[in-house]
Amino acid sequence: MTESSASPAATHAGSADRGGRRVVRHGSVSWLTHPPSGTARVETESNAFGAMPVTLPEGDPVPNEATPGELLAVAEAMFMAAALAEGLTRAGSPANEIVVEADCTFAGSLPERELIGLRLAVRGRVPGLDAAGFRGAVEDARRRSLRSVGVREDLPCELQSALETL
Repeated sequence: MTESSASPAATHAGSADRGGRRVVRHGSVSWLTHPPSGTARVETESNAFGAMPVTLPEGDPVPNEATPGELLAVAEAMFMAAALAEGLTRAGSPANEIVVEADCTFAGSLPERELIGLRLAVRGRVPGLDAAGFRGAVEDARRRSLRSVGVREDLPCELQSALETL
C-alpha cells in the first residue's frame, strides 16, 4: 500500500475533463474483521450515509447488513431510472414518476460468484405517452444504462415495463 498526502475523495471529488464529461466518484470498503467473513463497512465520498455494514453471506442476507449484490442491484436501478428520465425529458415527455426494481442473479460459490442475469422492472407515469412509446423509451434507456455500469453485452437481461395511468 502506498501513502498519499490527499485522500482519494479529495483528489478525485467532482473532477472533470475540460469538456466536463469525465466524472470520478469514490467509495471505500473497510474490512476489519477477518475478511471475507465478518462485516465490512462501505462509505461514499458524498457522506450520503454513514458507514454501511456489508457482508458476503452464502445464502440469505443478514438483517441490517447489505450485500454487494444488493448494492449492485441498486446501482443498476439508479442508472436505469436516470437514463429513462433523461431520455423522456429530451423527447419532450418528462415523467411524473419512475420506479425501477432490479434483480441481480449470481451463480457459483462465494469465491467464484459470477453475475449471470439481470432483471429490470420499470414503472412510470408519463403524461401524453402511450404504452408503446414508454416501452421504446425503456428499451433505449436500458441500452444506455447497462453501458454506463459496464455490464457485459452478453449478460441476459429481462426487461419489464408498465406505464401507469395518471
